[in-house]
Amino acid sequence: MRTLKVIVGGEGNVGKTSLIRKYAKDKFSEARNITLGIDITTQEFTVHGDTVRLAIWDIEGQAGNRPNFYIGAQAGMLVYDVTEPASLQALVEWYERCVRFAPDAPLLVVGNKIDLGLVMPPQWGRVFARHIGARHGFLSAKTGENVAQAFTLLAEAAYDRARAAQR
Repeated sequence: MRTLKVIVGGEGNVGKTSLIRKYAKDKFSEARNITLGIDITTQEFTVHGDTVRLAIWDIEGQAGNRPNFYIGAQAGMLVYDVTEPASLQALVEWYERCVRFAPDAPLLVVGNKIDLGLVMPPQWGRVFARHIGARHGFLSAKTGENVAQAFTLLAEAAYDRARAAQR
């Protein structure tokens, strides 16, 4: 079974770990768990009839500038908190790292915590995503809204990227 590497990045406290836990284990906790360095979760997917293992690299918000976390990634999810405009602004740096260390990895930009209501105009995240050539979505780790769809898109993007690299 083929393993595909995807990264999940963004500032601390945007809900990266919560999104991954919600998707992989259908669990949500209000408690804040700080990721130290990197946490890798694996999940099996069926993409275009092939079963693949997704290695989801959850990157610590404070340690985003470690090249080896990005190298070899086939896709990435950049997460911001819809209640914290600075977390969206910070994605510029995360994007630049992705381009530098995983230049061919397609990206998905997601606004998390939609259950708390938007503090900023919804267009801001969409405009940023469009600007960097990424897809955009809103989701909630707490309610599960759009979480499965986001990880399915991520898996499909990684699969398609890996197939294109083989050619």
